[in-house]
This record gives sequence, C-alpha cells and structure tokens, in this order.
Amino acid sequence: MDSLLVVGSSIFAQWRNAAAIAPGTPLINRAVGGTLTRDWVVSLPSVLTATPPGAMLFYCGSNDINHGVTDSAIVANVMRCRAILAELAPDAPMAYFGIIKAPQKVGHWTRIDRLNATIRAGLALNDLYVESNDLFFHAGQPVARWFVEDGLHLTDAAYAALTTFVRPQVAAWRGLPHL
Repeated sequence: MDSLLVVGSSIFAQWRNAAAIAPGTPLINRAVGGTLTRDWVVSLPSVLTATPPGAMLFYCGSNDINHGVTDSAIVANVMRCRAILAELAPDAPMAYFGIIKAPQKVGHWTRIDRLNATIRAGLALNDLYVESNDLFFHAGQPVARWFVEDGLHLTDAAYAALTTFVRPQVAAWRGLPHL
C-alpha cells in the first residue's frame, strides 16, 4: 500500500492526528518546526531516499514570510521540491496545502493569496492543491478559534477540523474510500 509522506514546517509537525486523513494508509510525518522552503530543497532528497512515498503532503512557506524571503524564492523553492519529488519518486504526486492566513500574518494576506495562486498554478496535473484558507479564514479575517495564542499555530480543534476538511479531498485524489 502506498504511504503518504508529510513534510514541511510546524503546522504539519504538530498535526498529531494526520493519519486520520487516510485511514488504513501508512502515514509518515517528517515535518520539522521552523523550517523554510529552502531547508526542504536541501533535506527532501534524503527524506525521499529513506522513505519513498506513494504521495507527499507539503506545507511550507509561512516561515519564509517571517524571514523576509522573496515571493519568487518561495515559489522557486516549492517548485524545486516538486521537481525533487518527481526525480526521486516519479510516480508520487504532491498535495500542497496553501499558506494559512493566520492572525500573525496580518498585513501579508494579499501576498499569501498571490503566493498560493502562483504555487497552485505551478503544480503538476496529478497534484492536489488544498486551500487551507477555506477552513481557517472567513469574512476577511482568520477564524480566531482555530489559532493558539501566538496567532500562528493551530488548536487541537483546528487540527480535527483540518482532518475532516481534507479527508474527502485526499480520498478522491488518491482513489481511497471516503470515510
């Protein structure tokens, strides 16, 4: 059975119930808090070599914004990660989860929309784009109950909602039963 490899920054590193998005499918979480997209360009080859996946789930880019990384560099790094996946696991598609418009990112929401749209447009045809903000951002504002005090990281309830939100998308994408 194909495994799902989860990589990216703290949003994924802290997703303790991620395996519930695809029950019965092995899920390996190699996400690392605090990482930038450029970190994954460097480390992804060794992760893929150690754990060749059936598909890869990727959330990264939020920390890049905090560190002043340019839009073009963020997009290029995500696309390079996609190319690394294609090179080392050619049959494995990628699901990219859009950068979340968290309270901490106030003033950057238009930029996040632009980044997410550009990344989405660059994905391969068999990839999946998950619009995280359909869940976490409503009526022009982040949904406060989904975020812990730092205004960036997610509550346990947010992770439960994310799991429920993404489960049918991943099931349809990977041809899994809808549970």
